[in-house]
Amino acid sequence: MYAMLGNIQFEFINSFTSFEEMHTASYAKHDVLAGKPRLQAMGNDLTVLNFSLQLHWKLGNPNLAYKDLIQAKEAQQALSLVFGSGQFIGWFVITQINSTAVIHDAHGRTAARELAIELNEFVGDPNNPLPTPAISNGQNPLLSIVPPSIRNQISKVANAIQTGMRIFHAVEKQIEAMRTLINHAKELKKNPANLMGLIADAIAIGKDSIINLGNLPVLDQWVDKLHGAADFMSYSSQAAHQLQNTVSILQNGYDSGDWGDWLDSATSALSSVTDSMINATPGAQSLTAWLAIRKDENE
Repeated sequence: MYAMLGNIQFEFINSFTSFEEMHTASYAKHDVLAGKPRLQAMGNDLTVLNFSLQLHWKLGNPNLAYKDLIQAKEAQQALSLVFGSGQFIGWFVITQINSTAVIHDAHGRTAARELAIELNEFVGDPNNPLPTPAISNGQNPLLSIVPPSIRNQISKVANAIQTGMRIFHAVEKQIEAMRTLINHAKELKKNPANLMGLIADAIAIGKDSIINLGNLPVLDQWVDKLHGAADFMSYSSQAAHQLQNTVSILQNGYDSGDWGDWLDSATSALSSVTDSMINATPGAQSLTAWLAIRKDENE
């Protein structure tokens, strides 16, 4: 997870494209008869944060984060801003959201959106300050925020989630590399030798991806306690089966030694893998969100 604003999650794939902080101080200026005016410190102003992000249908539903941000603005409640590292930035309110729909599909639905958000620091009552979110100090944040019912298995849970997320994101990159190789291969139908060389590389990456997905930690025993675990495991398993089919199509085409429709079939099969990985992403986001905020077993 890249960052979290209240309960709104920002994954690496929809992380901030820019992040600006403005820290200012107030001074009263007193004119004098001779010489330059004198300044009197009046205190620090509220911190203002501005960040932007781009949402695209290939990376998930572009309207989900947008709707969550709109609802949070309209609620006019202070939200905690925490980065995935566990760093608590502070409490903020959303004062402005600028949205630009940059791509629409054939049905008029937004397929890509650019957002610019302004946050203002929220101090509240100094005699009754808002509590710091349940993040750990100097330790893996996950270690302090899992439900008490699985606290005694914390090391296993932490390692499983961290390993699973690392594998999942590595496979995402491998699938994109396969797609690039196959697309390049399609452009080389008049050069079979180079075409087959690219396909051989795609097959190697695909086999490695299958192994990686096979090494995903089993989270089944914690499914009832970890929100998103069931969907994550289900769609990841589905992606592994679809990837096996993709590699099989590529291998058969490679063994034939001839250009054919099998490249288009492989592209279609790989698109199914991508769809499953996208469907697994909300579960992955929910799991990594544990790195920033406390979740209890009733949520």
